[in-house]
Amino acid sequence: MNENSSSTEVHDTPVIPVIQAGEAAEPELDEAGYFVISIHPEKMTILARHYSYDKELLRVIEGRDARSIYRTIIKYRWASTLKHAAYLGQELTRTEMAMKAGSVYIQG
Repeated sequence: MNENSSSTEVHDTPVIPVIQAGEAAEPELDEAGYFVISIHPEKMTILARHYSYDKELLRVIEGRDARSIYRTIIKYRWASTLKHAAYLGQELTRTEMAMKAGSVYIQG
C-alpha cells in the first residue's frame, strides 16, 4: 500500500428513489387527432395515417422503421400529448417487428 491510498474509501452514494409503476390509465383523446397504423407489404414500409376526429385524412407518414415515423410525428407536433406520443412509439415498434417477421399487425 502506498502512502496516498487508504484501506477504506468513503463514497457519497446518493439515494435514488424507486417508483413502482401504476396501472395503465384509460386512453385520452389527443386534440391533434388520431393515427391508424398499418403495413404496406409490397413496399415493406409502415404507414401512419393521421385523421381529425371528424374522420378527415390529414396526412400519411410512410417510413421503413418506427423511429423515423415517430420522430417525424414529434418534430411536427402531430401528437400533442406525451401519452399519445408514447402510445404511438409502442404501436409503431410493434408494427415494425411484425413487418420484419412477416406477421400480421393489428393495432391495439
